[in-house]
Amino acid sequence: MRPSLAAACLLSTFALAASAARAEMAIGGYAPQIAFFGANAQGADAPLALIAGADTQTVEPAFGVYEPHEQLIYVSDFNGRALRVYPAFARGNVAPLRVLNPPQFGQTRASAPVYAHDEIGIIVSNCCIATYPLHASGSDTFAIRTINWGGLSGSATDLNNPLSLRYLPDTDEYLVSEYDRLVFHARTAAPYDAPTRRITGAAVANCVSVAHDPAAHRLFVLCQAPWDGSSAVTHVRIGVFADDASGEAAPLYTIEGDATGLDLPPGFYVNGIGHDPYLHRLMVASGTGSGDPAHNRVVAFADDASGNAAPVQEVSGANVGPGSLGTPFAVPTDAIFANGFDG
Repeated sequence: MRPSLAAACLLSTFALAASAARAEMAIGGYAPQIAFFGANAQGADAPLALIAGADTQTVEPAFGVYEPHEQLIYVSDFNGRALRVYPAFARGNVAPLRVLNPPQFGQTRASAPVYAHDEIGIIVSNCCIATYPLHASGSDTFAIRTINWGGLSGSATDLNNPLSLRYLPDTDEYLVSEYDRLVFHARTAAPYDAPTRRITGAAVANCVSVAHDPAAHRLFVLCQAPWDGSSAVTHVRIGVFADDASGEAAPLYTIEGDATGLDLPPGFYVNGIGHDPYLHRLMVASGTGSGDPAHNRVVAFADDASGNAAPVQEVSGANVGPGSLGTPFAVPTDAIFANGFDG
């Protein structure tokens, strides 16, 4: 049952107060664990804790998101073909509170809880955005609505192979990253509706992932240029856009250059970008195409960094994850009502 309006307002106040909270960086991937690192972790430091073990039911928890009103983690389990929900402050061999796994999911990617409307958007079957009741569970739950594939079907949705998903509360839009564009859809869009807008052009070419800071009204677009066959590195950049941008918009600025540590050798790839609203950081995960855990890495930047800025944090190696990494996300460590949870 949803909290009462008074309780919801109270929780919203606490969520805002948590903007000064400490946070842990959480990272899952294509192996059955989610690792949590403290703000000061560096190098080969071990994670503070894991969500791992048979009771978790996880297979490939590649994308997670913290929902502050309910203090839950929503985890998209790619080859587990499910959305699993955990208490945000539980650690170890913890069972999910609920599991949503209808056949429509296929290999599910990112999710975006929309608490204000009691819904959650999910990338399903690697092609589409489906919206479900936020508290749904089980294999026989139907989507409230679905925005369908726009690839060879020729529909106007402009969805082809969406890689990440964010919800923009100010405009009530879903945002997905495609490899050559960002596509925005109304949350309530019908199956074949056209996007509300797009960001296109060279500034978003080779886009891998997008993060959003609703407080600063910024989008952070992670892109990696293809290897040219001769360079010692492939070029990686973070383009920063206003979150109301559209068309062939130029970024407000970029984060790129030798000092950033973003550029990668051939055969190495960035996996995803997340925004930490508690420590005000951007987090970028990378690794090898083969998934060799020895080369897993997450680097973090101040979220107001620009240009050739050095990262403020780097954790690397097999301690970050035993397989290819997913998209980092943040969980506060001192949120209200954490009592009763281990960690």
